[in-house]
Parts: sequence; structure tokens; C-alpha cells
Amino acid sequence: MSSSLIKTMLLAASVMAFSTGAEAATKTQPYTYATIPFGGGGYIDGFLYHPKVPNLLYVRTDVGGAYRFDYAHKRWIPLMDGFGKSDWDCFGTLSLAVDPNNAQRLYATCGLYLGDRVPQAGVIASDDQGTTWRKTTLPFRLGGNALGRGTGERLQVDPKNGDRLFLGTNQDGLWVSTDRAKSFAKVDGYPEKGVTFVLFGDGVIFAGSGTNTSEWQGSGGGGVYVSRDDGKTFTLIPGSPKLIPHQAAIDTDGALYVTFADGLGPHGVTNGAVFRLDPSGAWTDITPAKPSAAEPFGYSGLDLDRSHPGTLVVSTSDRYGAQHDDLYVSHDRGATWKGVGATATHNADAYPWLKAYMGGDDKDGGARRNMGHWMDAVKINPFNADELVYGTGYGVWMTKDLSALDKGGPVDFDFADANIEETVVLGLESPPAGPRVLMAAGDVGGAAFDDFSQSPSHGLFTPENKTNQSVAFAALKPNVVVRSVDYEKARGFISHDGAETWTPLPAAPKPIATADWQKHRAGRLGISANATSMVWVPDGEGAYFSKDEGKTWTPSAGWPKVPRGEVIADPARDGVFYAYNRRSGAIVVSEDGGATFHDYVSGMAKPEGFDPAQLRAMPGRPGDLWLATGRGLYRVSDGEAAQVPGVDAAWAVTFGKAAEGANTPAVFVWGKVGGVEGLWRSDNAGKAWVRINDDAHRFGQMRAIAGDPRRFGVLYISPDGRGTMVGEPK
Repeated sequence: MSSSLIKTMLLAASVMAFSTGAEAATKTQPYTYATIPFGGGGYIDGFLYHPKVPNLLYVRTDVGGAYRFDYAHKRWIPLMDGFGKSDWDCFGTLSLAVDPNNAQRLYATCGLYLGDRVPQAGVIASDDQGTTWRKTTLPFRLGGNALGRGTGERLQVDPKNGDRLFLGTNQDGLWVSTDRAKSFAKVDGYPEKGVTFVLFGDGVIFAGSGTNTSEWQGSGGGGVYVSRDDGKTFTLIPGSPKLIPHQAAIDTDGALYVTFADGLGPHGVTNGAVFRLDPSGAWTDITPAKPSAAEPFGYSGLDLDRSHPGTLVVSTSDRYGAQHDDLYVSHDRGATWKGVGATATHNADAYPWLKAYMGGDDKDGGARRNMGHWMDAVKINPFNADELVYGTGYGVWMTKDLSALDKGGPVDFDFADANIEETVVLGLESPPAGPRVLMAAGDVGGAAFDDFSQSPSHGLFTPENKTNQSVAFAALKPNVVVRSVDYEKARGFISHDGAETWTPLPAAPKPIATADWQKHRAGRLGISANATSMVWVPDGEGAYFSKDEGKTWTPSAGWPKVPRGEVIADPARDGVFYAYNRRSGAIVVSEDGGATFHDYVSGMAKPEGFDPAQLRAMPGRPGDLWLATGRGLYRVSDGEAAQVPGVDAAWAVTFGKAAEGANTPAVFVWGKVGGVEGLWRSDNAGKAWVRINDDAHRFGQMRAIAGDPRRFGVLYISPDGRGTMVGEPK
């Protein structure tokens, strides 16, 4: 097994010299990076309190990594920002584990997807609560963003031997480590392919069975397995319900509580139950509310109140009928239950986007107006039974007065998401006037940001519960902004006041002029410098142009056949558009508002495989194009392409305000300069570079970057699953 140590380092002003061929040696400049507050915006699928140390709480997300809660400041501390592009899958955290006898030790899994085109999974280990990590690569894959990611913790530390860990996988069985996750071996005595949780009991080890394969979805089966020989062999517990066990917990009397569903969730669930297994071996159905054909749903979340034996909380899963997902609390071992939702209040005042998002008339709308949806994660603080935290598809809710449920009063929840930014950003721009940042996001719309001290109260991308595929502004009329949306009623919107108010475009190109947006994604939309024409490239389609503000759309002639095309506008010449053909390595141009495209310049290296490639135009300079590819950075001037020396790889490029005395805008690159991966800035058009991040702040991989045209040195970045951040020189 291979391993690497990711060390946390403070940003320092030291000079780092490389052999780059550039005019001057590269340097490192101290920068600070801070999240721009939007708040949540993604699926929270697991919480973990340390069982012996008060106020030590972790959370995992499906695509945004893991966090530790800072109780003093009521903020979450991100733990995965030191991982770089090659370890981007560590932001897919399928499971967390703590050593119950050593509060400094924390473990997590790396792995986003189960397909063979993604990196192999890993387990990372920390001796300082997630500040630094050691990684071990595994011979299989884990699905941090796969079905079942909201089930229990598959990674567990043996409470009697801190060197030993068990790891359950999505589809590759059960594994064990005896050297603190430096290596793993398969447990041949576990007979199933998939594991939904691992749980240590008194002299026994339990494992839930469920597999990420199609035959398991909605088919029942699964069951709870037990080992009575210290993890060597596992057998199905007699009478185990014929459903997939999601989560389990053991009470002080030895009773095992388990939630079940007929699918892995968080969607595709139609049946489920809650059972108690007594030490005698008898199973008892203690389901609070029974699913039915008219009201299909299951159960997933589960926890016990350690200070009051017999008290437990469970959550429903995928409940979208007349009733909505809820939490149920029992104080008598499941004999009677009380629902939380009927008396719950939810305070989202600090997050205007969420107040709007909690409305809506789509499938999730009713759930969002109540307790939320995708409620698979719920935990009670083992040192404070009044503190309960639960996750949703959009963030974290926390209460400090759970006991109010028994007194007949309301249970008040706060949206406890300060510094959790899990939006998946699909478009990022910083215009020269109006809002500082325009952010198009998946699932939650997006926003225009002016004030970075709070979640925006205006400039929200409506409707707030839809995916925005792109956003663009007219370079010479930056208050004119357009965006493309996966939405049944409108596929594009336009604003004439800097994203303050929005109007639906009158029409859309024919391939996406349909309410079936799931099969016809909106793709990318661009607008010319003076806002006289637009070019729209729906996903998997050719380009279409409009010269009447979207009333009519006509196919563009000469558009290259690429799977997902992107168009950019010349920032100084109205009606001129460019696009990069990654199949041929050539740039095409339109000089008639998008009506026709023809080859403009060739000779640049084509990207390899799935490596990103990005074409951008330098502001204020007609025809000054920059192409970022995994095989280098290219600049096109007067129709001639030249490779920028010293840049080994570039995965994204953008521009910001020029340095004092410089005659060109600053150039920012996410890539490799002199063999070193990082975020880089050049103040002299690529002749010399300065690194503006360090190894503790690599942020996985970038969804987008955008330089600020009004503030020198300021860079906005959108790491995968981490929302949007602002980087500024110290």
C-alpha cells in the first residue's frame, strides 16, 4: 500500500526557486483564503460525536469533505483543504471514525465514485483531529457520492485495540487493519459484498449488509450480520428483517436498535422499519409510523441518548407523500413515539436563500417547508441530551432544547452551517461593475455577492431550488447578465440591473424547449460585449444564436462537434465569440453574433482523457485569448498561438486587476509551474509567476476561478463541493 503525508504549513514569504524558463524565479506570496458565506447547499450525510470527550463533533458531506465543529465560535472547520488535485476524491467522505481512547485520532475514507475511471479509494489517518493527514491507498473504490452514503459508519476503531480498524465497503466486502490504517486485508469470513455499517458490541461485532448494485434496490434482502470470534467470521442473525439495515446502535442493556429500508437511499426508498434486537435474540418491530403503498418511505437515521437508557431517535427516509420526513423520539425502548416535526421551528433568518429555497412547488418543496429532505444523519450529544443535530440535502439543523418536545413546547432548530459551504459551483464570474461575484450553483440556484460578511439577502438566482448551469455578463455593459437553468418553466434568465432582478428569456433553443430538463440540460449561455447577441450551447447539442434577446434561436453554422461545448465572448469587440474544440485542438471564431463559426487558430496540444481545458479572453484586449490545458498554457494574439514558458499544466485560467505600473491584467492559473501544483499569479503576462497558496490550502480541484477586475491580487475560487472562497494577499 502506498501512503503520503500531507503536512500543514503556514503561508510564508519565503522565495521558492524553480527552473521554469520564465524571466524570473517563481515565488510564494502569503495569501489568506476565506469562504464567501452562502451557507450549506449540499447533502449532510453523517455526524460523529466523540464518545468520551465533550464538545468534539465531526460532520461528513458527500462531495465537500469533512469538518470539525468549533463550539466556541459556532463555526465549522474544514479538514480536507490540504488535499490537491491527485487526491480530489478525499472530498468524498463515505465514513468517519474516532479512536474512543485517543481524542486526537481521526480517520476518514477517500472516494467519491465507484466507476473504474476514478482514483482508487483510500483511508486517511490524523493524529491531530484532522489538521494533518496520512493516506493509504486501497485496491478498490468507495462511493462517497453513491447510493447509501447516508447509512451508518462503515469505518470503526476497535475500542479495545486502537491499532485495529474495520472498514466496510460499498461492494468489495469487509476489510481489517491492524496497524492504524497503514494497510488493510480482506475479511474472508464476511460473506456479503456490501456493508452499510460496522458496530462494536460487548464481545461481538455487527455489520449491516447492503450493496450498490441494481438488484438490491427495492428488492429487500440484506440483514444484520454478527461476529462472535473477534471479526474472523460473520453470520446472518436469525430473524433479521429482509430489508437493508441503514444504521444501528447498542443501548446499555445490550439491546441493538436498527433502522431498515428497501433501498440504500437517499432516494429510491419505498419501504422500511425500525427493529430492536434484545440480548435474548428476539426481534421486535418498533416502527413509529408504518409505510404503505399510498405513503411509501423507509427509515435511516438513528441514535441513542446515552444518559437516558431506552431513549432513542430515528429519522424517516424518502417520505414525500401527504406526510413528510420527520424525527421520532421514544423514551421507552420504542414502545411509544412522538414526532418532532409538529412542534419544530426552524430559524433560517441569517440565510435568505434558504428561506426562499424552503418554499417551492417541486417534489422536495413540501419536505423543505417542514423538517427537510434526505434526513439520514441524526445524532444526540452524548454529554448534553438537549443538543440534537440532523442533516438534510441542503445543510445542518441543530437544537439545544430537545427536551421541549416532552414539555409540549416547540423544539427550536437553528441552521448551524457557518463556514460549511457545500454548493457545487458551475459558473463563476467577477464583473467590473455591480456585484463582486456571480455564482451559478447546482440545486440551489446561486447568487450575486456584494458583502462577504454574510449570506446574500438580494441578488439570488431565482428559482432558488434549481440548477444553474452557467452565468455570464456583457463585458462592456456588465449590468446585463444571463444564466442558463435546468427548470421546467424557463431555461434562461436575463438581468439588466446586475443580477438584482431577473426576467425569463422568451424562448430557448429547440433541443431544450421542453419541461423535461433532466434529459435536456441547459448547458452554457454567453452574451456579447455590448449585449446585442447571445450564443447558447445546450449539453450534447450544437450552438444556437439569438439577436433579439432570446425571442428566437437559430442553429449556428460551423460549430465544432464536442460533447459539452462552451462559448466565450470577445470582451472588446461586440458580436465576436470563440470556442475551443478539444477534439482537434483548434479555436473557432464567430464574427457575426454567433451565426457562423470557422477555424481561427490551431497547433495547440489537445487535452488528454478527461483533463479539463478552458478558453478565456483577457479583459479589454480584443482577440487576446488564453487556453489552459493539462499539457500547458497557450496565449493567442493576432491569430497566432504560443505556449507560455514555465507552465507545465494549466487546468483553469482567469484575469484580475493589473498590478501598479503593469500594462496587462494579472493572470491567474490553477496548474503546475516549475513542476509545483498550485494557484499562481503573473503580473507580467506570464513571464514570471508567484504561487499564491501553500500545501495546506490546495482545495482538491477547482470547479471555477475568477480574478477580481477591481481589486489587485484578489482571486475567487470554487473548489469542488466547497462553495466559493476569496483569496487575498496578506
